[in-house]
Amino acid sequence: MVVLDKKCLIIPSWYPTLNNPLKGSFFREQAAFLSHHKDIDIKVLYGLKQSTPLLKLLWIYFLSFIKSNLEIDRQFLPQNPIAYGFIIPDNRRVPDRFRIQLARYFYRKAYDSYVKINGIPDLIHAQSGMDASIYAHELSKINNIPFVIIEHQVFVFHYYSRLRAKLILDAFKAATKIATVSYDERRQVLMNQPECNPEVIWNLVDETKYEIDLSRRNRKFTIITILNSLPIKGAITFLEAIKEVVKMNHDVEFIMIGKGGDLDSKNAEHNMFITKSKELGIYEKGTFLPFVERSKISDVLNRAHVFVSPTIQEPHGIAVREAMMCGLPVVTTANGGVEDSITHETGLVVPVKNPQSLAEAIIKIKNKEVLINPQKIRNLAVFQCGRETFFKSMKSFYQVD
Repeated sequence: MVVLDKKCLIIPSWYPTLNNPLKGSFFREQAAFLSHHKDIDIKVLYGLKQSTPLLKLLWIYFLSFIKSNLEIDRQFLPQNPIAYGFIIPDNRRVPDRFRIQLARYFYRKAYDSYVKINGIPDLIHAQSGMDASIYAHELSKINNIPFVIIEHQVFVFHYYSRLRAKLILDAFKAATKIATVSYDERRQVLMNQPECNPEVIWNLVDETKYEIDLSRRNRKFTIITILNSLPIKGAITFLEAIKEVVKMNHDVEFIMIGKGGDLDSKNAEHNMFITKSKELGIYEKGTFLPFVERSKISDVLNRAHVFVSPTIQEPHGIAVREAMMCGLPVVTTANGGVEDSITHETGLVVPVKNPQSLAEAIIKIKNKEVLINPQKIRNLAVFQCGRETFFKSMKSFYQVD
């Protein structure tokens, strides 16, 4: 058995950088949480793809053969836990087969540089199969090190080349262990690669950062959501539902958190919540927050009475669990990942892309037709996603032959 006082190298599919500290922040938070335990030594190796002119890309590739090592550094990645970054030159005009070969080649060289600094890891952990599993599988084969995968995103391949999809599925077949962040995502993986058997490990949501504070609830019944303007997130469905709610009961307000709520932006993607709510005649009912610091999320959530998740598909739903830890009931579409936490005591599930059903469910919460106990809601979220559960799950997951 691999004992847990040895080294685990995490290879994420996306990760925060100093220029973009939000992308993949939950990857970093989970790795940082694990690294604080003395019996798990966590470090991160991440190759950031960077668009590069074709001639420059070829020149960099040529130079990489001359240099014995690929430089890795800690300058452009946040450093809790210790994280090493490097650049992978990328150009979409280049055939995907070559782009994959180049990325794998750079990961091999980066790994060799990593080993010179830190020694050989006992385990490689790919955070999401797309595309970290390709690199983890490659390093595992070359160096005879076990690797594991936890899938965090929608498991679809229509925007992948056949080769890239095959390599991902090969990695899932070869991995020592696999986990997904919801039962729905487990089904997705098995539909594509039945020769594996994923377990479910819900994402970490640190309950110490959230509390139930009923004194903060707004006087008016307030509906809150956290999403972006991508179609899969269901922002239009949410706003259309709010319009129906207002028809049924005018004494309501809503809060939308996400970059689609940037009032000052002229970018259609960034101000979509504003323009659509004006089109629907509900703008005056809304508060739009393009960004809220993580330390203040709990305060904002506690202003509301119900959290709504209108997405088409949700691998897990961290924002939903954050709301539940503040004692909020949830009205959600049947989007997969969120459904793992919805019982008759925590909320209601409605069909996807059905504003009328969403509105009717919200009104049921407002009219107290569904009896909700905030503490029971929080307890379930902590039981599934809290610190103790996550650590125990990961400790077991990292135990490999």
